[in-house]
Amino acid sequence: MYLTSGDKLECCGCKACVEICPQKCISLKEDNEHFIYPVVNKTECTHCNLCEKTCPISSHIFKSSNKSEVWVGRYKSQNVIFDSSSGGAYTAIYKTLLKENYIFYGVRWSENFQVIHDIAKTEQGCENFRKSKYVLSDTNKVFSKIEGHLVNSEKVCFSGTPCQCAALLAYLNSKHIRCDNLIVVDIICHGAPNQYLFDKYISEKIGSKSNITGYIYNFKNKTPYSGKVNSRSAEMISPQGESYILDSQNDPFIKAYYGRLFYRPACGDCRFARPERVSDITIGDAWHIERDYPEWNSLAGVSLILLNSPKGKSLFDDIKKQMEVKKMNIAWAVETNAQLSKPTQMHPKREKFFSLLENNPFEVAVSKSMDGSVFRRVARRIKRFVK
Repeated sequence: MYLTSGDKLECCGCKACVEICPQKCISLKEDNEHFIYPVVNKTECTHCNLCEKTCPISSHIFKSSNKSEVWVGRYKSQNVIFDSSSGGAYTAIYKTLLKENYIFYGVRWSENFQVIHDIAKTEQGCENFRKSKYVLSDTNKVFSKIEGHLVNSEKVCFSGTPCQCAALLAYLNSKHIRCDNLIVVDIICHGAPNQYLFDKYISEKIGSKSNITGYIYNFKNKTPYSGKVNSRSAEMISPQGESYILDSQNDPFIKAYYGRLFYRPACGDCRFARPERVSDITIGDAWHIERDYPEWNSLAGVSLILLNSPKGKSLFDDIKKQMEVKKMNIAWAVETNAQLSKPTQMHPKREKFFSLLENNPFEVAVSKSMDGSVFRRVARRIKRFVK
């Protein structure tokens, strides 16, 4: 645990320790890389050890032992697939659970491109939780809010990274809260940069932070260009409806993300990159599914779905009515998603990048850190209507 060891590999930035502290004597401070870490006011600390008990790094909350059911699937509506990160599995989840009066907590963009966890109780609200956001979200005191719902016998579905899901479960366990009415959905995570990095990138790209109102940013673009769909590219849409396709050849953030250049230190030693999962359901990309089913295209969007608990398996009985699904096995899932078996290996010039970042534009810091790559300065532009 970071608070006792000071080892940054032992902090995932989940804020569970801050929320659980009865004395409210734990605050957060950014380090020189702009990642947040907890700091204890030792004069107010009563040494209750709830922070240590609640830390997901030191907790061991796993729901499966290599016995997850593995499925792949895609939603029956192409419009839903287009508006989803993968094949629309999350849409099937919320459409099913909304009928049972579940409250949802997921990740959305706020104004000015801040990435936050928030609440939703309608389809329109849940739609904001779709699509990838390659920035670690601000959990924004949602653990205590979820505690309140469960105490009041309300039903909740929480989605987030594996470490965030583990943090929620550890928090509720420390509070002795029954989780019968809770469904937890984790995403297969490669690693997470911080908000500062995206803020610096986007303000430089658009011109200034004050000018970003009205822009839309999709980390997984499914607009065909060059004759094909490539969901490893991103799309930025201006308020005037101009669409800019951003990929690792022309955009520094996308190149750095897929190049593993700027993740949080703990991501390189992730305790949750393993077949055993903390959630009821794990969702991600069904990469290379076309090898087994040529009629399906993983770049266009096919979901990988792991069912890790009886609750997850029961829910899937309703989910699959909305999807085309095929059963696979855990060995295939691990082979096609490395983060199900081992953490992401950090880029060897990660430290150089952060040392360059403070006194250089984001693009320059990336370029000088990644083998001297030079980016095209103007993204491929596609003009289209934004409906």
